Amino acid sequence: GPSIITFDMSMIPNQRLKELAIEVAESMGIKYQLSTVSGGTDAGRFHLYKAGCPSLVIGIPTRHIHSHTSVMSLDDLENTIKLLMGLVMRLDERTVEGLTRI
Repeated sequence: GPSIITFDMSMIPNQRLKELAIEVAESMGIKYQLSTVSGGTDAGRFHLYKAGCPSLVIGIPTRHIHSHTSVMSLDDLENTIKLLMGLVMRLDERTVEGLTRI
């Protein structure tokens, strides 16, 4: 299933957004993985934009990612798309405001 990144070397994800992604995955019956990444991602820059942008990395588990040929499960790809669609559908104005509340 989709890989929800709990930590990478460039950022710590927004905890409320992470919890929302997990809630959406569970409500949709999508199996997911909680992962850490030893490198960084583009989210490391995005989460610092202006006063800060709630950020979360959701990836597709892939082998040999830095080689000429990578391997992934089609089920993981499809479930990641479903999770992202479900998450976006939940991001109404009230929810987004809750992500940025201190």
